[in-house]
Amino acid sequence: MKKIELNHPQAVGIQKAYESTLNYLAKTEEASGGCHLISAMLHILLTEQGIENELVIGEVEDYEANTQFSHSWVEINGEIFDPAIMHTLDGNVHSPVYNGVKLTLEPLTMEYGVSKDKDALDRDAKQLLDKSVTAYLDAIKDYGYPKNYLWDEILKAGIGIMGFTNISRLRKKYDTHYRVLKTKGIESEGDL
Repeated sequence: MKKIELNHPQAVGIQKAYESTLNYLAKTEEASGGCHLISAMLHILLTEQGIENELVIGEVEDYEANTQFSHSWVEINGEIFDPAIMHTLDGNVHSPVYNGVKLTLEPLTMEYGVSKDKDALDRDAKQLLDKSVTAYLDAIKDYGYPKNYLWDEILKAGIGIMGFTNISRLRKKYDTHYRVLKTKGIESEGDL
């Protein structure tokens, strides 16, 4: 049987963070279309284990559905880790991507980072370029939720990974983390 190979010194930690994020997504109806939250969650769960990764935003081309959409995902050593692709806002269902491979082991029918600049991003994605992870997660209060709501969700998903931690420490740490814009042949920090 074919397997997805992950040759990384922290492969177990990556797998735990990905599984926790994928399980959260599978159990949470509100997470559909929530790629920005799911990618931030995965980024935090990986980073808290000392695993270097990039929180990425850009356009994804879906060749099967002939669509292009703004999306967030995580990359480790240039490979895509994207559990949130399984429930996109356009209603299409895709197999989650782990280390650049669909979990179904079918060929990847999407290309990530296909636009030539940030102008292709939708309004919400453009706004995220200037927001730290903390600013993004705290903005939930503007929609009637408690300020800690998304932080609490990340802590729940990270049980067994992060151990005991406090939200104040996380808020301070992730106030310096921003999404990286990925475009055709170009990567740049979110301040473009």
